[in-house]
Amino acid sequence: MNLWLCICCYYLFSVAHAAVEEGEPCYTARNEYGICQSIYECKYMLNLLKTRSNNQETRQYLQRSTCKFGAVVYVCCPTDNTEPEPEPEPTQPATDTKIIGAVLNNEKCGVSNVTNFRVVGGIPAKLHEVPFIVNLGYRNSRDPSKPRWLCGGTLITERHILTAAHCVHNKKDLYVARLGDLDLNNPNDGAEPEDIPLIKAKVHEDYSPVKYTSDIAILTLERAPTNPWVWPVCLPIDDNFRKQSFVKYAAVVAGWGATYYNGPSSSALQIAQIPVVDTSKCAAAFGAKATIDERTLCAGRADGRQDACQGDSGGPLIWGKFDGEFIRYYLIGVVSYGFRCAEKGYPGVYTRVTTFVDWIEKNLN
Repeated sequence: MNLWLCICCYYLFSVAHAAVEEGEPCYTARNEYGICQSIYECKYMLNLLKTRSNNQETRQYLQRSTCKFGAVVYVCCPTDNTEPEPEPEPTQPATDTKIIGAVLNNEKCGVSNVTNFRVVGGIPAKLHEVPFIVNLGYRNSRDPSKPRWLCGGTLITERHILTAAHCVHNKKDLYVARLGDLDLNNPNDGAEPEDIPLIKAKVHEDYSPVKYTSDIAILTLERAPTNPWVWPVCLPIDDNFRKQSFVKYAAVVAGWGATYYNGPSSSALQIAQIPVVDTSKCAAAFGAKATIDERTLCAGRADGRQDACQGDSGGPLIWGKFDGEFIRYYLIGVVSYGFRCAEKGYPGVYTRVTTFVDWIEKNLN
């Protein structure tokens, strides 16, 4: 083994942190799906180390792709070694949005207290990990004091929630939003949930309850939340985001939905990281049963191990970008539908937020 390469590996990766075992699935710093293996067995990463280790961006990518550190360095080796699309770079600061209406502290939009979401399996979320997620409550005829929590949503301004149209269309019993919760059945989990009445709903004009096309809606809160641990997600309003397909990157889905098909809903908020799937492959999987086009985004692992499920509808699919200090999350999808849950060969279907940014901005007043 080349001595220079050994020394380079030692200094380059000595500051890295790892939490995955050899041979296990993982995600690179660019959110590409891969397998944890020795860097000497990963031609793609090894070539970067040999040819571009003097480049600061490459060094950061290699460091943050480390999955295990011992006698040799283990990296998350992408299973698809072709270069992904360049990560979208906002041409404006995240604090400079075109959105009409007050956003709850733009500087904090999309910020999470989690430093790394690179977990392949679905796991319970930690306190304040998803500060912008919302639970939607429907009237309960059996017990009016306890809402039925049937859908999710995402806070996009201090008083607006983005969700799926099928969670709102003809749903006159939808009346309240819960923000800042973690475990619905545990009052001692450290969360400070806030229930706020809903005063307005706007369903997209082209929504089809048969085909679930344009499956997007905006809800308006009676007031802004007062919980200091609740703030909006970032919206992908920049042109660079709108041109991005996000294919070969991984996104995070979160919600209180069922953990398996036809199973009970989870009382604890769950998160999972899933890869974004090429639209043409998604369309081929569903065939004539679904309309997969520029209004949709598909995500899920080929083996079907992670997916959204019943009760997650309307919730967020987020994509994170490291900005030098922390990861900032952008809402790229709204949970729409799928074939059962985590079914092999069938990714989940999401409403593609970038397609509807102009509609969102127009309907925030």
